[in-house]
Amino acid sequence: MNIIGLSRHHNGTTTVIRDGVVLLSIEEERLNRFKHEASPFLGILETSKYIKDVDYVSISGLHSLEKRFDFSNTNSPFVLCVARTFIKNKTFNVYDLHKKHHLTHAAGSFYNSGFDRALSFVFDGDGSKNENNETEGYSCYDFSYDGFTLVEKQYQKRTSNVVNTFDKETFSLGRCFEEVSKHLGFNNFFDSGKVMGLASYGKDINLNFLDFLNNNYDQTINKNHFLYEDTKNLKDFQKSADLAFSLQKYTQDKLCNIVTRIIQQTDCKNICLSGGFIMNCVSNFNLRKKLPKDINIYVEPIAHDGGTSIGGAKLVYYELTKSKEKFPQTTTYYGLKYDLNDIKEKIKHLKTKEVTKEDVAKILQKDIVAIWQGRSEQGPRALGNRSILFNPKLKNGKDIVNVVKKREWFRPFAGTILFEHTHDYFDMAGLEESPFMTYAVDVKKDKVNEIPAITHVDNTCRIQTLKKEYNKHFYELIEEFYKLTGTPILLNTSFNLAGDPMVETIEDAIETLNGSDLKYVYLPELNTLIEK
Repeated sequence: MNIIGLSRHHNGTTTVIRDGVVLLSIEEERLNRFKHEASPFLGILETSKYIKDVDYVSISGLHSLEKRFDFSNTNSPFVLCVARTFIKNKTFNVYDLHKKHHLTHAAGSFYNSGFDRALSFVFDGDGSKNENNETEGYSCYDFSYDGFTLVEKQYQKRTSNVVNTFDKETFSLGRCFEEVSKHLGFNNFFDSGKVMGLASYGKDINLNFLDFLNNNYDQTINKNHFLYEDTKNLKDFQKSADLAFSLQKYTQDKLCNIVTRIIQQTDCKNICLSGGFIMNCVSNFNLRKKLPKDINIYVEPIAHDGGTSIGGAKLVYYELTKSKEKFPQTTTYYGLKYDLNDIKEKIKHLKTKEVTKEDVAKILQKDIVAIWQGRSEQGPRALGNRSILFNPKLKNGKDIVNVVKKREWFRPFAGTILFEHTHDYFDMAGLEESPFMTYAVDVKKDKVNEIPAITHVDNTCRIQTLKKEYNKHFYELIEEFYKLTGTPILLNTSFNLAGDPMVETIEDAIETLNGSDLKYVYLPELNTLIEK
């Protein structure tokens, strides 16, 4: 059975699954280069390279197909695009899941988790509307391969019928971040990660966060006053950081309280987490530390709305087939496939040289190197196929990379560590691994000075734990760096500049190289280094 899953809200994504297995999943922004693009037309055009016909199409989003495009008939442009792509195909059925937004999140995380049964929680910015024109705030479903039931759902209550006029006490966790992001002069929808990083510079000022939302949330303070290095000591920066701290504390405590309360009402020891707020790796680790050790947690790595293309497709698959076969998510390398001979042809006019992994590891001690290989990672985390890498041992390493990427000075970087060394460097609070960078864990005190470039101001680090079977070339590169330096870790951030989508094609990589202060792009499959 072939199913195309589409998400057509922000971060529009195309997914192809065959008999429950993901063959392709890619965000539209990677193809058309418009950040957070909603409409996955170019992705649809790629699907015929992975399947020859289609049986079902699931379409996720927050509006009906007709309303989203103001159509007077049911011929959605997405359906027409699929029909054109598979022009000789038999008739296929279309499932419009816009009234099941949180359910598609919950289904994706459960079916990816590998659990037989789990409480699947969704903490999002927004969701589908009910009959009172209120939108989903958080949801919890009890999922198994026999079906699912709704355990609890809270809607964001409206104070009027005007768009976005909600009762502040029922704000979703994601919406809390949206409103504070707007207040601080950031993009309210897409800059929550910046605010999370800013929070670590703040202190507890005993702010009543609900009072703040009710009295100040619609005001914007000195916009972007803290974006530059010379503003570190300004009072406004500390004021902003203190507000971000209060936001982080309020939201992570509320998440913990909701999850703990619902777990105590059931006999289920497995939980799944998804929705945009679950991109908050600090909150995820706080929850892990607060929950009993016998509670098993699966954090969906593609937790934002792009993941609903997988969730919607899998929801349709399991409801139709009644299958009980599990397909745990062991990778997010779901992007387009590339022919290495074609890559050779496209780089032959560039300055290149043949290198070993040891050669690249030597360069990484002093210089930044971007890596491009294989299929791209789906979701917002770079996991070694479209990454910018650097030496985590350099005290000013964070500042160097932030300048190259044109990011705010206060934003931290993640690290990728060889799996077998994980517990030597990080307090994992009972976690065995973090293969998808879904947790910001505590750096052990005796290791803080060894890896300053990736140790945040609060002595935490978002980490990817890497086993060789997950990514052979990346693993072996870190292994060579370890031999040279004694540190089995590399600074790892997404291969893009601030405001740009992560690179997808080799052309994107070359354009980013030429448009920045980067000097090198490493192609491990070809043992080739592109030099500027």
